[in-house]
Amino acid sequence: MICPICEGHFVAAFTWKSLLLSNDDIFCIACKDHLVKIHHTICPKCGREQSNNQLCRDCSRWNERPDFSDVLVKNRSVYAYNDFMKGVLARFKFRGDTALAELFKRDIRAVFKRSFSIKEPVLIPIPLSKERLKERGFNQSALLASLIGMPVLHPLVKIHQSKQSKKSKNERLDQKGLFQLKQSDAILQKDIVLIDDIYTTGATIYDAAKILKDAGAKSVSSFTLIRS
Repeated sequence: MICPICEGHFVAAFTWKSLLLSNDDIFCIACKDHLVKIHHTICPKCGREQSNNQLCRDCSRWNERPDFSDVLVKNRSVYAYNDFMKGVLARFKFRGDTALAELFKRDIRAVFKRSFSIKEPVLIPIPLSKERLKERGFNQSALLASLIGMPVLHPLVKIHQSKQSKKSKNERLDQKGLFQLKQSDAILQKDIVLIDDIYTTGATIYDAAKILKDAGAKSVSSFTLIRS
């Protein structure tokens, strides 16, 4: 077989279990070892893997802000961030290798099902600005949402700003007003799960969650491919 990430040749150990339940056997051993799933002790709010099950420092800071303390139920993510995932994300997000997302479909669905017991969740992808969408050609969050196999809405509009990667951590945490809501009736009393590619400081997720909660959403959680 050819590993879809590194494109190296390898011999896969085929079993019916691996075919039905996991992505593991489609990757070579080297790539598999760098693909770190989050499944140990985590922060109960943001899902960051850590040594205890207490709120992490970032989540404690969000809880101390009265305007954001109760807008997000929790975030859950599939993979931990490392240099390997940085490269995978760059190929997927910035170089347009959208086929990579399909490779993670089984893991995405399995972790989502395990993480959320919401009866009728509504998925809302974090949108791109018109400028960024034109530049990139697709919205990576919308693509990830489509893999989950549940209803997807697009009520949020992104206001164009400079790239997140060019901002410091404090600048990201302090930013507000990233989104506008164009379909408030569609989210009234709905259990929303925001979908994004990566959770870093939480600023993007919290800003979107606040708009949705203020507009009448019953609850807002989030789900990302990666937790940095």
